[in-house]
Amino acid sequence: MKYKYKIKEDSTIASNSGFTSGGEGENHNGSSPRKSTYGAYSQVGYKKVAEGPGANMGPGPKAGPKGVKDNAYVKQFKYKLVNKEALAKKAKGIEIKNLWEANTDVESFLNDIDVDASLRKFIAGRILGFDTLEAKLNELLPLLQSAKHKTMDYYRNQPSYNVLYGTDIANDYLDDLIELFKD
Repeated sequence: MKYKYKIKEDSTIASNSGFTSGGEGENHNGSSPRKSTYGAYSQVGYKKVAEGPGANMGPGPKAGPKGVKDNAYVKQFKYKLVNKEALAKKAKGIEIKNLWEANTDVESFLNDIDVDASLRKFIAGRILGFDTLEAKLNELLPLLQSAKHKTMDYYRNQPSYNVLYGTDIANDYLDDLIELFKD
């Protein structure tokens, strides 16, 4: 028996699901959410929050230098905050070393050391150089993510041996930087 009509077979995944594969930001029609680390959230109305002591994290008590002391855990659940200083005194014979220094303020550091004005200016410049490096590295991360996604889009549309970004040389530079700052 011969069939008059051919049946067209479609995968249930690829048919009319509206889903197009391609990694991060699937089914996104607006501007790319990859331009920043919070891009997808900002497109739906969330705002970037400045973090750290005293930051405004929305409604509720404000955070002080030692965190939020008047929060729901303390009020509703009768949670008792730990006195870190008293706990450190009780820990006899154990050296407590904070992972993050409480004081990275350059001015107060310079006030603590006794040096002349020219050396003080030089030391300040050397220490503030780390802040500049950190800011540049923080600027680099979103750029790397964006470049990665641009490369993926490029190869999806035009598979070739073309190189869009020199990742090999960038890796070599980063390896050199890592060696530079190792103890």
